[in-house]
This record gives sequence, C-alpha cells and structure tokens, in this order.
Amino acid sequence: MKSKLNYKLVILIVVLLLTSFGVFKSLKSRTIAIQPYGNFPDHLSKEVSSVISHQLNIPTVILPAKPVPPTSFINIKGPRYRADSILNIQLGSIPDSIDFILGVTNRDISFTKRDTHGNIKKPESKYKDWGIFGLAHRPGRSAIVSDYRTKTISQSKSLERLKKISIHEVGHNLGLKHCKSGLVCVMQDAAESIKTIDNVSLDLCSSCQNKLKIMEMFNFSF
Repeated sequence: MKSKLNYKLVILIVVLLLTSFGVFKSLKSRTIAIQPYGNFPDHLSKEVSSVISHQLNIPTVILPAKPVPPTSFINIKGPRYRADSILNIQLGSIPDSIDFILGVTNRDISFTKRDTHGNIKKPESKYKDWGIFGLAHRPGRSAIVSDYRTKTISQSKSLERLKKISIHEVGHNLGLKHCKSGLVCVMQDAAESIKTIDNVSLDLCSSCQNKLKIMEMFNFSF
C-alpha cells in the first residue's frame, strides 16, 4: 500500500512540474482544421467545427472547400473514395499553423477491413472495400468523416450522428482507442452498426477523459 502511495505521489509531482514549466502542449494551444470536400454544406461544416471545439476544448478553423482527391476514387461495389488514401493526402497539405485536419464529405468512403493478423477479414468480397462512417490515424493528425451513411428522415438525427462520428475520429487522432467501459462513451466501437452510434452520447466517459489528460501531459497514447 505504501509503495502504491509513493508511486502516485511521484506521478503527481511530475505532473505539477510539467504543468508549471509548460513542458506539454495543451489541447487549447492546438488547432484542428475542418476540410470540407465537394459541395459539403457550409452549415454542417460549422456544426462539426463547433461540436469539436466545445466537446474536446480544441480551437477549430474551417478551410475553403476543395474537390475530393480524385486519386482516392475507387469503383468496386460502386463509386466510393478510399478513406485511407484521403488521410495520407491530407497529411501532405496541412498548413504549418494546423495540428490536425478533419475532412468532411457527403461522398461514400471506404477502406479494407483486416483481422488481427493483417489479413483481409472474411469474406473478402465484403471487407475488401468496406463502406465506413469515418477513419483516422491513431495517434496522428489526419481524419475523415462522411455523412453518406448517417442520413435518415430526420435531419436532426443525421446531424447528431455526424457530430458523434467526428468527435470519435478526432479522439483517435489524439491517441484514444475504442472504449470498453461499457458506458455510452463516444469512443465506443460502432461495431458495423449505426445503432451503436445512436446509443452513445456526445461525451467522453471519465476514463477516456483522464486518458486524454495523461496523454497530453506525457505525449503518449493508450
């Protein structure tokens, strides 16, 4: 018990020292750029920008719209854009003043889903070009989300889904893994179902919030 207390005391002292001398870069001093693609509506870009700034306490800016990168286009099951290609293309165009970039599009996006061994998940015909809500490097600086699969008869419901997906993918950029707390944390794995997204909240659970604070202080991911 005593050794555990001493360990916690050492951690607390280190954190206080880092905070006092400004060793780590807080989220407030970072900036996320929202990159609209094609004819993605301006009001949705503003909604995404606002919810990320509010929920994650990170300043955001909205960049001028640009076409979806044509080199990411693929047509296996239908016209789609490879999310992994877009992530890499975005990395090459991030302005020096920007720390993270989140692409937003109304086009269908996809990637190849793999198992724990790195092989294409079975059946390959299903997962080689798998349509998704969003994708992000973890940790990293680039993420992409699409509202193509979030649409419903209710515009407010579709917007809520888009907000959750956006926070989720930026959370991955910041280093967070999928949450296994069993709570309605926004970092839960969607598990290939839109229902999961509907059932979670816009918030990080307390465990993910604490992990985010530690990662910011010590510059590592869980």
